[in-house]
Amino acid sequence: MTSAAMMSIGSPSVARAEQSEALWVAVLIAVVSAFIAALFVSEPSFFIAGLLVFLTLAALLRFDFFVYATIFLLPWSPLVDLPVRNVFLVLRFVLFVGVWIRLRKNNKSIREWLFGTKRKKGIVLFAGIAIASVLLSSVPGNVPAYRSLALLASYLAAFYAIDGWLQDRTQLVRVLKLLMVSTIGVALFGFYQAIVGGYTDFYFRLYPLHEEALEPWVERITSFLIHFNSLAGYLNLVIPFAIASAVLAKERALKLLGIVCACVAALALFLTQSRGGLLALAGVLIIAIWFLVPRMITRIKLFSGGAIAGILIFPFLLIHFERLQGVDEFTEFGRLAAWQAAATLFLDHPFLGIGYGNFRFVSSELVPVALPGTLEAHNLYLQLLAETGLVGFLVFATVIGAFFFFSLRVIREQDLLCRIIAFGVCGAITATLIHGMVDYLFNVSPQFGALFWIVLGLGSYTMAGTTSNMISRTASR
Repeated sequence: MTSAAMMSIGSPSVARAEQSEALWVAVLIAVVSAFIAALFVSEPSFFIAGLLVFLTLAALLRFDFFVYATIFLLPWSPLVDLPVRNVFLVLRFVLFVGVWIRLRKNNKSIREWLFGTKRKKGIVLFAGIAIASVLLSSVPGNVPAYRSLALLASYLAAFYAIDGWLQDRTQLVRVLKLLMVSTIGVALFGFYQAIVGGYTDFYFRLYPLHEEALEPWVERITSFLIHFNSLAGYLNLVIPFAIASAVLAKERALKLLGIVCACVAALALFLTQSRGGLLALAGVLIIAIWFLVPRMITRIKLFSGGAIAGILIFPFLLIHFERLQGVDEFTEFGRLAAWQAAATLFLDHPFLGIGYGNFRFVSSELVPVALPGTLEAHNLYLQLLAETGLVGFLVFATVIGAFFFFSLRVIREQDLLCRIIAFGVCGAITATLIHGMVDYLFNVSPQFGALFWIVLGLGSYTMAGTTSNMISRTASR
């Protein structure tokens, strides 16, 4: 490049043009934001459509802003009265296409992005098995199965979008901070629900189509999600990142966010009264002590102190949270019936199952008291076995296991940010596998499903960089 060209790039006229463009974009976003706020007050249904337009506009004008907005708004998943009811399902595909276009413009390999590691190949294979299980199933084609497949595809689109969009540490730190700020907001709104003793009018403005479908308030918070168990699962995906940031981060803002997020999210989780969620939180705390505390004697002290604190606090919890005193008859027999139905369907279709998303469609035949199209297996393992057979289950388990064990290796790296992400991935997978013994959240909670695969996307990007560093260090020896 000539010196004249370099001077022209830094000239005042170019700077003024860039400032003018930035100002124009800012004004446009401000106008659209004001319009959306007015719709929220006057007509909630139009508000959702207006927000979709706003985010699409952001994707066209400022793609990074669109990514950050999508991450910040993860806890919210509104439905609209249109053929495609889930607004954010569409936006996850927009995110994927935007990253695809950006990679093409930067001459990056699309093949490497989609199939560059064995983990990614395993994910594509699982998606193919899920599709094949539906197409080859003896169960007639039905809308719930197709919606479940579309939801799964949107989750994988979010995984690839995050993995392909991340380019540097600054973006990674911003994503962590946004995720924790968003989760603090989730917890605070949950506290507000607990104080007023109901879902609140604000909740029904956010979800105008859900008011009739929601079960009566039972003193268990949902915050911005649809169900208390879903909220528990969602919080357990973020808490590991918060704990790791609180313990490992050197940057003061990130450490403070980690401390605040871990505390308020854990308290909100207690207010969900989700037994599976609380067990999962216990699992996260155990691995946090084991992997983040360097000295064995300190670990023993923390385990002992935690056990004593648990013994002292447990009676208090039983007094204030009646649900934790035992399993009610409806839950006990409902879960047992669902598990028995899932096991029966797996044994009848052991290879590819009955088809991904078909359990809801078929289970009412085996559980007569269940309403058609509503019952899940309430067990991650049994539902995957019933719907995708042994083949799909083993592929999914292999992919998740690969992410988990590679993250364990990265936790021992010197880079603190990589360790934070790696522990977050390990903790999120641990929580999901524990909570998955009593709940299956991927179909009932788009927020949980999207965040789970975004977490794996963060892990995929971090592991790729760590692998490169390992190879370079080995070569230099």
